[in-house]
Amino acid sequence: MKELKPVDYALLCELMKDSRRSDRQLAKALRVSQPTVTRRRMRLEKDFLDGYTAIPRFRKIGFELVAFTFVKSRFRSAPAEQKDQAREKGKEFIMNQPNCIFGASGEGMNWDGVCISFHKSYSDFAEFKRTLKVDGSEFFDESESFVSVLSPRTIVKPFHFKYLSDAK
Repeated sequence: MKELKPVDYALLCELMKDSRRSDRQLAKALRVSQPTVTRRRMRLEKDFLDGYTAIPRFRKIGFELVAFTFVKSRFRSAPAEQKDQAREKGKEFIMNQPNCIFGASGEGMNWDGVCISFHKSYSDFAEFKRTLKVDGSEFFDESESFVSVLSPRTIVKPFHFKYLSDAK
């Protein structure tokens, strides 16, 4: 399945809104048959979905902070081969950080990487930063974080994929 058809996009949007619905419920929402939904969903799962996951109310399960940590790679001006090896080691380091839910290389604001992490307390976050500074010093020159408290007063729009279903 190289290209998505309109029904596939519509199904993907419905799954982002609520992936717990049955194929029959999805078919009704899309005004197609249940076998069509089942067949199309299976194709989406094979090529276009990384999985289904619950989005918890982070504060209610004990996480008080979300941090966006920006990093500068130690090897950003190194030869390509050395840069690739360092990128793989840095990737392995980030993958081994259980609080980190997303990590990517990129560019902007004089940084070349970002990590999003959740923390139960400020001391938990401080330990994460210490680990990044000490154990990650082989890969990263420096880091800065933007930290937000997960409370109704600070959250303007809760994290959810359903919003993407309306994106153009």
